[in-house]
Parts: sequence; structure tokens; C-alpha cells
Amino acid sequence: MINLFITDIDGCLSEPYQPFDLDHFSILRRYAGDASPPTSPGLAPAVSICSGRAYAYVESMTQALSLTCPVLFESGGGMFDPVTAQTTWNPAFTDEVAAELEEVRHWFATDCVPGTKMSLDHAKRTQAGIVTPDTSEIRDLRPRAEAFVEENLPHLVVFSTDNSVDIVPPAITKKTGIAWLCDQLGIAPTETAYIGDTDADLDALLSVGYPFAPANAHKVVREQVPHVTKGKVIHGTVEAYQWCLQHNRRDPDAG
Repeated sequence: MINLFITDIDGCLSEPYQPFDLDHFSILRRYAGDASPPTSPGLAPAVSICSGRAYAYVESMTQALSLTCPVLFESGGGMFDPVTAQTTWNPAFTDEVAAELEEVRHWFATDCVPGTKMSLDHAKRTQAGIVTPDTSEIRDLRPRAEAFVEENLPHLVVFSTDNSVDIVPPAITKKTGIAWLCDQLGIAPTETAYIGDTDADLDALLSVGYPFAPANAHKVVREQVPHVTKGKVIHGTVEAYQWCLQHNRRDPDAG
């Protein structure tokens, strides 16, 4: 049985700087409303989010989809429970980690941002991020960020999307975040589905029982994930959720 369905945001629910597909949001919201809590599993998996986005953005997506299951923001740096309206920070986020991320932000602000369309993702606390609508700036920045980390903070990890670069502590990733969420809910990662689209999702995808990638996912993800949807972005996410429903209905132990 698949008892929990987790989705990324960028590339899976929406695309940065593009209008939302409200029709498919409504479909996924309806599925989420019909779902069983992961602690009392039924045929319809509970719906959650695991995103690199900051708290406020993830909280608004949680409200838009009317989710009741806890969700993860900043790639598992924090967890928000929409029922109790409580936020919990990842125990791995220490004062030492915070100081290292401040060093990264200073480098971003002084060496990377001037003269570009890039800006710091000021809302993030447990990772250092930079965003831009210009995808070519991200392609140029990623190798520079990797070189900076290798020289100065080699234990940190660099991830990117088409519109962002994030530098994160190795103990605070989507993989460890999903493990944290599953532990809090009392379920196993093998009972969990996750859909993601970039290299930042790959370890998490390979850690769950049912990994999915939308058709628009990066090539490295599509090549390693067994379930690649025909649809892109939220079309693919709805398609993946429907696959999970059908899987549970076929499960001889379901119900």
C-alpha cells in the first residue's frame, strides 16, 4: 500500500514565474480532501509536500491544496503542520551550520549578485539560496558555487534548478527530510511515493518505495526513476497520484 504521496513544488506543481494551472490544482485538492490520514491508511494516499522553497511559499501551497498532512520546506530544513499551525526546525540545523550558511550568503551577495538579475532567497534559514528568471545565469553560477564550496566549505552540497542554486548542509536534504517526516507520521519510506524533477530530488526519489518524475524532469532524474509520467508539471503529478490510487486498488491487502 502507498500511504503517503509527496510532491515537490517547482517543476511538479508549478513552474517559477508562470501562472498556476488552477484546474489541475483543483483536481489534486479534491484527491487530497478524499485521502485518508497516513496514520489511518485507506485506498487514497495522504498528500504532502517536500520543497526547497521557503516556509511562506510552502505554507501557501498547503492552504491552496487544503492539506492536513505535515509538509516540508527548505528541503526538510523545517516541517509545518497545517492542523496545529506549528513549525518545527530540523534538529540538524545548529549554530555552526547557520554560521557557515551566512558565509555562503555573503559570497553570493558580494561576488555573484552584482550586475546580474540574480537575488538572494532572503526567506530561507537552513540553506543559502539564490534565484533568477534568467536560466543562463544559473548555468554559469553552478560551477562557480561548486568551486567555492570545494575550496571553503567542502562538506556542504550544491543543488540547482533552472532558476535557483542552493547550498545546503548534507544532513538537511530532501532524503533526510522525508525520512524525518515518515518517522513523525509512523510510516516507512517504502510506503511512500514522491515526485521530483531535479538532481536535488534524486536521493530522495531513490529512498522511497515509489519514485516518480514528471515528463519535464531533468534527464539525470528521468534516467534513474522507474515511473516517468506522460504529463508535465502538475499534469504529471496528478497522473502519478492516479497511478498510486490504481496501485492501492489492485493491492490484495488494501482495505
